[in-house]
Amino acid sequence: MAFTKEYTANIVLNLDQVRQLQRAQRTVYDKGLVEQNTNALAAGLSSSLSILGAIFFKYTAPSLAAGIASLLLGMVPNEKEALKSMVINGYWEMGYLQDFLEDNQGKYDLIDVKFPFIEYETQGIRFITGKGVVTRVHSTSGGWMLM
Repeated sequence: MAFTKEYTANIVLNLDQVRQLQRAQRTVYDKGLVEQNTNALAAGLSSSLSILGAIFFKYTAPSLAAGIASLLLGMVPNEKEALKSMVINGYWEMGYLQDFLEDNQGKYDLIDVKFPFIEYETQGIRFITGKGVVTRVHSTSGGWMLM
């Protein structure tokens, strides 16, 4: 049985980090949850190492891959499907953050986003599960502005 908690938390990201985060979440979905291929998951996450600890609580690709494999072993099929749905939804919603930063390049360089998370406490892993709300933006000329 997996012990979970759901909550929101703020994370400050630049455009490159949003891209890495989106790629990491997609890789977790494709290689970890759908294919359940630990080696392919670890290899796929290696390009997103700088964002892993801040988002997933695991600081290396192999430790995140092993944690996801362990998590899935203890889940019944409907729990796996629910997790897959939440992870793909989180991935999809990150695209809007990327669009926002790309559309406002030269104006904003950082965003402070309140993300919804589900955390699997026993494995020490969390996933973004939906739409992040931009609470502040950092102007390229300096200073934060509330949204």
